[in-house]
Order: sequence, then structure tokens, then C-alpha cells
Amino acid sequence: MKERERLKERRAISPVISVIMLSVVVLAVGGAIWSFSQGAMTITAEDYVEAMVNMTDTISERFIVENVVYDTTTDILSIWVFNYGDVDIVVDVYAEVDEGESGSRKNYEIPSGAFKTAEINEITLVNSSGKEVAIKIVSRRGNNAFYRYVMP
Repeated sequence: MKERERLKERRAISPVISVIMLSVVVLAVGGAIWSFSQGAMTITAEDYVEAMVNMTDTISERFIVENVVYDTTTDILSIWVFNYGDVDIVVDVYAEVDEGESGSRKNYEIPSGAFKTAEINEITLVNSSGKEVAIKIVSRRGNNAFYRYVMP
């Protein structure tokens, strides 16, 4: 009998307290899910914005080979690259002669609206009158400019 009396003395949680506890648990789980999804959406939105800015910069990138001069005294091929786009660029300059001999210059930073001269001296152009030099300019964003120079 004592056991029955003991069980009667133990009471269950009141309905009000149980509703409050259940509400706290639901709000905590909901807050955790909301926090996770908010962080994930912020990262996704930032990645999207960064990709769009990079794409806009790629589209706004404009450059051209303005002039090419070969100095016979120093055996240097000078290539003037003009950036007429809206963004600063970094380019690599490649030059190749008919016979496959080539030279290059890397990492030319050209601000918007400015010229930069690339001097290539790895190729031998002495006594090469009439030979064609193929010039290729490649930007870090993947845009290209081509120029054909015929040796005087």
C-alpha cells in the first residue's frame, strides 16, 4: 500500500509547463535552422555577386596592340599594348616568328586608359626581312588580342 501512496504523491507535469517546454524546444530548433539557412544564403549571395562582378570586368576588358617596332641595334622587339577598357588588366605577351622561334613577357599590369611596352629579346630577328611575327596578348581573364607584324 505504501507504494500506491507513493505513486499518488508523484504528480505529472502540468499542461501549462509542458506546453512551455515544448514551445522552447520548437523555438530553439527553428532558430538553429533559421541561423544555418541565413548563413548559407549569405554565402551563396556573396558568391553570386562576386561572379557577376568578375563577369562584368571580363566584358569591360578592352585592349589592343597599338604599335610594334623592331630595334636592329639591340635586337629587341617592342610591343605597345593599349588598355582602352574600363578595368585594369594584367596581360602576358607572346611573339612567334615563322620558323617557330618564340619569346614572351609575363605579368604586365596595365591601368585603364594607359599604354605599356613589352620588350621581347629572346627571339633573333637579325636578317629576317619579310618574315612574319605573330603577336598574341592574353589577359588573366582570358581575353585575347592578336597582331601580325612583318619585319621590314
